[in-house]
Amino acid sequence: MKRDYFFGSIITILSLIFVMSFDQEPDEPDAHVIVEWNELIISTAAEVDRFQTLHGNRAVPLMQLAVHDALNAIVPVYEQYAFTESHPDAHPIAAASQAAHDVMAEIFPDHAESAAELHQKWMERVPDNNAAKEGVRVGQKSAQAILELRENSGYDSSGEYIPGNEPGVYRITPPFDEPIGIGWPDTEPLSMTSPDQFRPGPPPALESETYARDFNEVKRYGSKNSEVRTDDQTHVGYWFAEYPTVAYPDFVRNYVVENDIHPWRAARLFALLAIDNFDGLISVFDAKYEYTFWRPYTAIRNAENDGNPQTQSDPDWEPEMTTAPHPDYPAALSTLCAGGAEVLKDFFGTSDIRYSREAGSVPEGTPAERSYNTIDEAVIDCENSRIYNGFHFRTGIEVGSEMGRERAQHLLENHLARRPGVEYPELEGF
Repeated sequence: MKRDYFFGSIITILSLIFVMSFDQEPDEPDAHVIVEWNELIISTAAEVDRFQTLHGNRAVPLMQLAVHDALNAIVPVYEQYAFTESHPDAHPIAAASQAAHDVMAEIFPDHAESAAELHQKWMERVPDNNAAKEGVRVGQKSAQAILELRENSGYDSSGEYIPGNEPGVYRITPPFDEPIGIGWPDTEPLSMTSPDQFRPGPPPALESETYARDFNEVKRYGSKNSEVRTDDQTHVGYWFAEYPTVAYPDFVRNYVVENDIHPWRAARLFALLAIDNFDGLISVFDAKYEYTFWRPYTAIRNAENDGNPQTQSDPDWEPEMTTAPHPDYPAALSTLCAGGAEVLKDFFGTSDIRYSREAGSVPEGTPAERSYNTIDEAVIDCENSRIYNGFHFRTGIEVGSEMGRERAQHLLENHLARRPGVEYPELEGF
């Protein structure tokens, strides 16, 4: 059963039913306004920076929090984050769409036209009355609140990394000239108390049995010319290359539309996933640049210097996929997969979530869709994918997943909790 978290002041409301009846019937079900804005902000961020900076990664949670706070200013089903006022007479579509529009137009001014077009579409479904005007004001104020709160968060911090030649130390892998994410540990998180709140201990010593096990596993299964990796394992590697940043919201958008999920619930879920993704990157890159552990690409080509008799060098070894330009330990993909999965399990109240979607990262001619009977099964394949790509050592993957689970539980226990005694508003013609 889905847990409710009770924090802050107890609001004594025995029953609150907010009925809205409008003359104009929308063409789409309830939460389509939430879904379409999520789709636009993610596609825009992917176009702008491919989520390779925190500029794109911050846009999604800020927009989703503005939408969430705007709706809960009308009916306070969940605790708000930045905008905490109450405006019960506002129209929810106007409030949600205005909040989303203002955040996106501010963060991506070059894409303001597409934001204006989507906003106009949704405002045409809202009667021109006082509720609509109040909704616009609520949306504007909610967007302003989150943008001002996060103005000096350090998301654009830069840094410098000077690679070393010592065994175990990260070196930039081809074809890249410089690493990414150096300044991310200097960013203020959205939920965590600090970037290093969930920082793990160091990676295994190069002379250890654990390191030798990890080394030989990825050397065999992650090689471009692997003789042991199956076709399905190769497919897993490519399928999960589409990050949870994109994949989880895509899955949720389809689920929300197909199951007519209440817009308040949908807005909260999108916000939680985006917060977890943002904090996950800050958390994992804090650890990456604390330990600066080398990638399999470098380790396998230079094994003669690692001091471990159970590892053998292969100067021509190539990974199945091109290694991303940042240190190995811990793995970013697994921390985002595991953290997002905890958010989904909280929403569904179970791990028995059928996770199925089409990924755009698979090679042409291979199946775009994979399905899992539970979200935990999907996380296991997500972890293994980084072995099959040749990207990560096993320990860094497992540590990343554990960080993700701890981080997500902290988020769920401290933010956007269900308020006691407040019912979901009944929406007619929403």
